[in-house]
Amino acid sequence: MNQLRQIHANTLRNGIDFSKFLIIKALDIPNIPYAHQLFDVIPKPTSFFYNKLIQAYSNHGPHHQCLSLYTRMCLHGCSPNEHTFTFLFAACASLSSPQLGQILHTRFVKTGFEYDIFAVTALVDMYAKVGLLALARRKFDEMEIRDLPTWNSLIAGYARCGNMEGAAELFAAMPSRNVISWTAMISGYSQNGRYGNALTMFLEMEKMTGVRPNEVTLASVLPACTNLGALEVGERIEGYARAEGYFNNMFVCNAILEMYARCGRVDATRRVFDEIGCRRNLCSWNTMIMGLAVHGQCNEALELFHQMQVRCQC
Repeated sequence: MNQLRQIHANTLRNGIDFSKFLIIKALDIPNIPYAHQLFDVIPKPTSFFYNKLIQAYSNHGPHHQCLSLYTRMCLHGCSPNEHTFTFLFAACASLSSPQLGQILHTRFVKTGFEYDIFAVTALVDMYAKVGLLALARRKFDEMEIRDLPTWNSLIAGYARCGNMEGAAELFAAMPSRNVISWTAMISGYSQNGRYGNALTMFLEMEKMTGVRPNEVTLASVLPACTNLGALEVGERIEGYARAEGYFNNMFVCNAILEMYARCGRVDATRRVFDEIGCRRNLCSWNTMIMGLAVHGQCNEALELFHQMQVRCQC
């Protein structure tokens, strides 16, 4: 960052315009406020500069800045392109703003960029995430070409709204599936309390060649193992998580911890809890304390509760 500031100072002294280089490098760090400062001194920013900054805010927030930049872009006579709308739709999804999304959709149609699969996928994803599934499905059905992210966005939207039948129908119709497709179904079943379906889906996924569970898959299927008492599968998942490096993920660790605690394996719960060590969060402590208390080890649970209080005060 210091090196960037030195280059910036040099350009000011020598009158050389390195704005594009400096903004790109600042966003790579990312130092978005500094990139925005550089952007503000450009006399007539092109759509490239606007898009780079809108993309950065869309990815990292605050997301309302995307809309401010879009408004400024239009006021200054700089035309948005398909990339602009791709980032704006993502920002609307993060803001959970269906009204704003629909306004942008109208402007998107008027600009004639509906041919761009990335922008349309972002539009479908936005509608799915803000709960406007009918609009997401209508846009999806209108698409002549759909890629995997488009299918995955709509499946995840159906699952999020609890419509697992709709999600399963889409999943069955997919020409090809990746880990995100499988995980969306497993997560949807698990979050909607259909643990048997979640576990069945995971076991089917394991049989597929070229598709391997990731940390999100594991964190989604472990609650199913917990609620079904499927310890054998859960232990196998723990082994896989360790082998693949997913044991570093706290969602996976806590899901394994809860599985052992709720299935009465206090010894295994303690082993995992101790191994997590300084990475423990409130969920880890609560799960361990609950596991001890529920299975008759009340003194140990109280002792651990006091340890947690001491750690939290440090």
